[in-house]
Amino acid sequence: MMRYPTMLYLAAGLLLLQMGVGLGNHEASVSTGLEMTANEQALRKSLLKNYDKLTIPPGNTTITISSLTIRTMEMHEETQSMEILSYLSHSWMDLRLKWSLEDHMDLDRLGMDPDDIWKPDLTVYNSAREDYHLHQSQLPTLVYPEGRVLFVPPVQLHFTCVMDLTYWPHDKHTCVVKIGSWVHHGFLLDLQVSSDALEFDLMTRAVEGGEISISEWEVLRSNITRVIKYYPCCSEPYITIDVSITLRRSASAYTYTVKIPAVCLSLLTLVVFLLPPGAGEKLIFGGFCLLLNLLFLTYTTQVVVHAPTHTPLIMRLVCQQLVLVLVSVLVAALVVRLARDPHPYPLPNIIKSPLLTLSYFLCLSNYTTLASRTQQEYTFTVKGEEVELGEGSSSGREKRGLDDSHTHQWMLLAALLDRLVLILYLVICIITLIRFTSIL
Repeated sequence: MMRYPTMLYLAAGLLLLQMGVGLGNHEASVSTGLEMTANEQALRKSLLKNYDKLTIPPGNTTITISSLTIRTMEMHEETQSMEILSYLSHSWMDLRLKWSLEDHMDLDRLGMDPDDIWKPDLTVYNSAREDYHLHQSQLPTLVYPEGRVLFVPPVQLHFTCVMDLTYWPHDKHTCVVKIGSWVHHGFLLDLQVSSDALEFDLMTRAVEGGEISISEWEVLRSNITRVIKYYPCCSEPYITIDVSITLRRSASAYTYTVKIPAVCLSLLTLVVFLLPPGAGEKLIFGGFCLLLNLLFLTYTTQVVVHAPTHTPLIMRLVCQQLVLVLVSVLVAALVVRLARDPHPYPLPNIIKSPLLTLSYFLCLSNYTTLASRTQQEYTFTVKGEEVELGEGSSSGREKRGLDDSHTHQWMLLAALLDRLVLILYLVICIITLIRFTSIL
């Protein structure tokens, strides 16, 4: 009976022993963590003692750009500039920040405030704003025992880029941003890049059937080159890093808002010539087409930003179409006038003979039949105001000694002129669409 209490005492003792060991390990880990923290604080204080953050490290300092990761790109046509949000990974050696692993508990890296240490004065030479320096965040730098400093801040590059919008919305642009030191020459501050320094990690989101992006630009080519340049004032070299990016606009929405409406407006004017020669609706529809083209020209002027030295082809297409519509309305007014005005005299034979011949080739046989009839007496009443409005041919009638074929001959002339202008406009329209294929 005494066996069970003895076993209970033994189990309780083992449990207390394990708890004591666990507490001891926890206290040991806490003690080690505190020692590491104290060691890191002491190391940081020791490194920054008598440290001058405004002085470049001794010797020839080399800045190595290991990568430039681009997250977003935006083109500003109105200011002829490009804006890039990216991460710039670069490193350099600063022997003033060197320490021994054995003396500092194998501490292999140290995070430091970038405002506490020296940083290279990297500058955007072709900046599009007043502040030429790189906009860097307060993310910490990593310092390694050998004195190497690694800094990967997000930078916003806003630089000038002259754009040629002639082939908008299929335009391509090559933009170059030049980065270098503003103060130090190449003998004091050297810039180097790795072979795969430029990377793209554009902000996208996967959707069904593909992915969507916040950028309307597609990257065709990109590279980073190291450029050495000498100035007349100085014998020392000045080194810059040129980041070149070739972009192509890939905004498919312009197909539905610009290109298709431009083609439809070009073909819509054909309806003006398909109406009968004497129809007053020709003028109404022509004026409607003219108004649509004016509105579309206003829209494209707001959408497309163009430089004074060149005009986008889409603007030329719209302006040319506007002129053609205006000419079409004027021709339609002349055709309606010829078809609806009273004509007491027949056409001269020198015009009538080739007119009848051309009418057969232009499928105007119905008008030819009317114009070939013999003289007939018919009655109609013509009022002064109706003559001005072209309504005399449809008024009430009274007995007059006029030749009905005279009116039909002038109607044939109007129909022939209308058909010839239709063919001419169709040819011009086809040639225009072929000429502007590069933007359609």
